[in-house]
Amino acid sequence: MRNSIAIELVEGMFVVRITEDGKTTENEFSREDHARSWASGQSLRLANTLDLVTDDLAQAYGHMTSITSSVSSRTN
Repeated sequence: MRNSIAIELVEGMFVVRITEDGKTTENEFSREDHARSWASGQSLRLANTLDLVTDDLAQAYGHMTSITSSVSSRTN
């Protein structure tokens, strides 16, 4: 399921609805600017989660490659 963020006006309150990994959560705000600010931060968090996982894998792979290279150098 795809992650998403939506803001809706419900009975005078601004509701931020976040769907992440198939789970939906809602937060209510009385002011639109607060709702938009919080939603913006959550959007960055969701986008950065993928980047962090990718970076961690790249670093782990790079680390493994450097270990393999140094072991190969010692055995030759």
